Amino acid sequence: MRVIMFQDRFSWSVRDGSKCQTIRKKALCKHGDTLSLRRWTGKPYRSKQELLRTETCLSVEPVRVSHDGVSVGGRWADAEQIARADGFVDFGEMVLWFGIMHGLPCEGFLIRWSNAPLQVLERSDNNLQGVVGHSESKGG
Repeated sequence: MRVIMFQDRFSWSVRDGSKCQTIRKKALCKHGDTLSLRRWTGKPYRSKQELLRTETCLSVEPVRVSHDGVSVGGRWADAEQIARADGFVDFGEMVLWFGIMHGLPCEGFLIRWSNAPLQVLERSDNNLQGVVGHSESKGG
């Protein structure tokens, strides 16, 4: 079982199922892992953890968030769809949050636990160089 912690601002959307993915700097899990999605009840590391949901990891893919959009597995994805599935109102809010919290562009891994479809866009751009990877959703 892999534990993934969430800030309070995301805890309700994780609990109600509207947040069905997370973007992390490191791949914390692999396809098929049981995910224990939690939040701190008070100060981090000095309070209890509250279980929000238990889910099964469906995929882990490289992701890059920039002002230009979101690429998943080296291909452009629908940035608005990614933002909403990640608990944001829209892509603008997501870019602002990632810019403040991590700086842009931000590269990491998209961890999904819902079968919500991921729309890939047909777009060619040199900004995707260096975002090469594979989906772990077929095993491993």
